[in-house]
Amino acid sequence: MSGIDLAEHAGARSPAARLTAEGLQRLVLRRVWSSLWRHLPMLAISGAATGVAAALAVFIAGGNPLLIPTLLALFAGPTVMALLAVAQGALVDDDTNLRTYLRALKTTAVRSMGYSLVPALCMVSLLAANDVYTRTGNVFMLCSLGIATAATVLTIAGFTVLVPLAVARPELRGRRLWVTSWYLLGRWPVRFLAPIALTGLALWIAFSFSSTLVLLLPAPIALLAGAAYWCCAVELGADDVVVPDGSPDR
Repeated sequence: MSGIDLAEHAGARSPAARLTAEGLQRLVLRRVWSSLWRHLPMLAISGAATGVAAALAVFIAGGNPLLIPTLLALFAGPTVMALLAVAQGALVDDDTNLRTYLRALKTTAVRSMGYSLVPALCMVSLLAANDVYTRTGNVFMLCSLGIATAATVLTIAGFTVLVPLAVARPELRGRRLWVTSWYLLGRWPVRFLAPIALTGLALWIAFSFSSTLVLLLPAPIALLAGAAYWCCAVELGADDVVVPDGSPDR
């Protein structure tokens, strides 16, 4: 997957517009913070929907680590792309509304759940392999454990890029979507560290303290993941970001 291919999906810009790429990135990053109050109602609603679904999944799992990843994908997974659609509206268009969220929830729920199941099943495989190795000490399980670990790391990290990419470029599907996500992650890994770290923090809080605290984290995670993607996209030539008249970034 080349940068040229990605630029085609990002949207071609004129040579003059390319001069504002750094300004567009600064604008997107400023909107991460301003969105927390300008678009707080929709971010709260969409984030709470994902958080409640995740808390319900953890509750139903009853502390069984093999059930939690799959139930999270089945319950919270359908809401993830809709949440990122709200984040994209805040970051790119500086506009969010309930109708857009509900429409995104209706049209992306099944696909969003399918994407969520990929890292979830990899994590289940990792936990199962680790459990078998811990109980048996069979050295042959180390191979399965290593493969499951690599698959889990790749799919969870890739998922952080994949969701905002899938929302922004719905024409990308299947293998091409995953490969593009890993390309972006490999080219700009530091940009995606914040949403990955915050996701890990959310899971740690859910397991160690209270799942109700997770209600506060989906929206900030979505904003950080969306900002990381759009900073990459504008660098590759995307011109989707709406710049208000009189903006110093023009």
